[in-house]
Amino acid sequence: MRKLILFFSGLLLLVLMFCAIVLSGFIYDTGRKATVETYFFQPDDNSARRPGVPASPADFGDENMRDLLIAKYITEYFYVTPDISDLERRKAGRTALVRMSTPSSYQTWLTTTAPEIEELASGGALRTVSLVSASKRENNKYWEIKYELKTWPKSNNFSVLPTVTNGILYMDILYEPGMRTQINQKGIDQYLESGGDPAAAFRFKVLDVASQN
Repeated sequence: MRKLILFFSGLLLLVLMFCAIVLSGFIYDTGRKATVETYFFQPDDNSARRPGVPASPADFGDENMRDLLIAKYITEYFYVTPDISDLERRKAGRTALVRMSTPSSYQTWLTTTAPEIEELASGGALRTVSLVSASKRENNKYWEIKYELKTWPKSNNFSVLPTVTNGILYMDILYEPGMRTQINQKGIDQYLESGGDPAAAFRFKVLDVASQN
């Protein structure tokens, strides 16, 4: 009798083990197991704080580099943060915007766009800028720059959908591949090491801003 009980006990144990294996197979399918991919996020504009070797202008190509500089320029032209001191810094000419502009095109920004930015910033708004397209107008010196703005009335309330607007900026652009040799009588290495905006190191200048929508 004892042997019979042991026999059925062992058989029951085998059945339970088999069921446990089947159940674990349902819970964890080795054929579809998930893997964790590790990504590095860019923590800073400074290349010293990025993993890997920074891309060179040659890696981008002249046309892509020009479009990146255009995107940088219109971002500096339109972006809004809820910080009046940031606007004051831009109006004082301590950003890449003034270095990428002629005095006349910078003055256009001061008189047409800066007041709007000041009003939005005073109200605590946040605005981001995206380049939609950049194309040279036929038989014309001006580039047609299409952009999109997303404006949140309050920067800390993302439950409210932003106001999306589209516009066109016509710009007379001077661009030559390569980098400047000096800025404000500083060597380009010294300028960058002192924290200067890298965008201003390129031979890119907006000579005139004709109109905008």
